[in-house]
Amino acid sequence: MKALISFVNSAETKKLTETIKEELQEKNYSVQLSEIIKQKKQPKSNKGKPAKLKSGITDWKPFDLIVLGFPVIGISSSHLMNDYLKQCINIKGKQAAIFIACIGLHGNALKKASSIVSFHGGKVKDSIIISSFLGLNEKKIQQAKNFALKL
Repeated sequence: MKALISFVNSAETKKLTETIKEELQEKNYSVQLSEIIKQKKQPKSNKGKPAKLKSGITDWKPFDLIVLGFPVIGISSSHLMNDYLKQCINIKGKQAAIFIACIGLHGNALKKASSIVSFHGGKVKDSIIISSFLGLNEKKIQQAKNFALKL
């Protein structure tokens, strides 16, 4: 089985991504990581449209499972993750899971990402919000491992 982990990078998100990758590989998944990065300069004609991406795998067809990870700082949603999801194709019928590394309150970030996946015909199988306000300790890493084991 093939899994894609698409993530918006932060120190905490990267650590959680690596942890989840290792656990999925233990479950015999072939895992591909895809960091979502937007182009530095956005065209002026792009106002109101999703940010153009420099990197990030947007075709979900080859994958059995898609895991999405992003940080939330304060209460703001991850605009980059939402823009990425709006550009993804072949979502219909795909199983997705979402993890958030949260500093502060998560607001509606999880709901927003989940609704975009669902709108395009995907199904959010599971999700987790891991508080990373004071960093990631072993207990929080274990939460990520348990999350991956359920997928």
